[in-house]
Amino acid sequence: MGALTIAFDTILVGALSLPWVVLLIHLLCFEGENRVGSFLDWLKKQEQPAAVGVLLFAMAYTMGSAVTRIAQDFFNDSDLRLQLGGHMLHESVTEDRILTRVYCSGDDNHLLRAGAGNPTLADKLKEFQAQRARCSLPLGGLTSYKYEREDDDFLETVADIFGLQENALMDKGGDFTVRLRQIHDQVMVLRGAAFNGMIGFSLCVFALGAALRREKPGSWWSLVIVPVPAIVFAVAVIALNNHFHEHLPADPPYMEFTLLLLALVGAGLVWRRPSPQTPARLEGLRNRGTKCSWRKGQWAKLVLLSAILTLAAFQGWWSTEVLYGTQVIYSYDSQGITTAQK
Repeated sequence: MGALTIAFDTILVGALSLPWVVLLIHLLCFEGENRVGSFLDWLKKQEQPAAVGVLLFAMAYTMGSAVTRIAQDFFNDSDLRLQLGGHMLHESVTEDRILTRVYCSGDDNHLLRAGAGNPTLADKLKEFQAQRARCSLPLGGLTSYKYEREDDDFLETVADIFGLQENALMDKGGDFTVRLRQIHDQVMVLRGAAFNGMIGFSLCVFALGAALRREKPGSWWSLVIVPVPAIVFAVAVIALNNHFHEHLPADPPYMEFTLLLLALVGAGLVWRRPSPQTPARLEGLRNRGTKCSWRKGQWAKLVLLSAILTLAAFQGWWSTEVLYGTQVIYSYDSQGITTAQK
């Protein structure tokens, strides 16, 4: 029970990935979800609840650990940018950029006062003040400036300040950090939920495109979805090029790997020619009472539902990141003032 409590957030993120895993099995393996159901029935017949519980715990924890790590990189990756003449087009909502916005909108005095008893933090705060003019540069989605390495250095300075303050607070332990840990757990779960939702939404879009090609190959919706895998692939290539030009091999390309996989799955679903045997196989399944989801109307509803849930989880993660950053700043500041008074 203790292990379950410690790993609860990771298991929760792993459980949230099950819908798109089952969806992927359904899309890539004909009647695949029916085989999953058969496997679950087989586990039930074994009458070994302890063994089944351990197996499910291991699967959920492993999946949750992988998704948590990938989601953390996915929502804090600086490789997704493109220089267009005098403009820089880049992903603006990342963890580092959100924290930078929080620090740039704060008051300078309390930050300097809080770092007085920590030489390393004080040095980082001096760097931040020296670079403060860059507060407006790296936060917009499309800005009129040439990319400079100093922009990333500014984000790294803010990340260092935040990390030093966060770890100083966590070292105190006890009841003081309970609220911070709760908000941190919310960040982790909501970030994982947003990532899982994004994967599920992408698969539903590709499935809708495949269903339209089977039912209405000449529809304008079908023409809109057909180039989507190519766009995803192009974005992955751009990010991959930026990644290997500026990072050490020790920094794995999680986001790029995910985008490439999505592009390949989308290409296989949307661009593959419908098999002549598919209608007959589907009709045979319906006659046997087997559920089948290759219907345009159902996929359209799933696209809408997954889009709403993903947007809600993403906005929840965004606002919670802001809340967590603010709480870390002012909690550390209050501790610095208390220490100085003593």
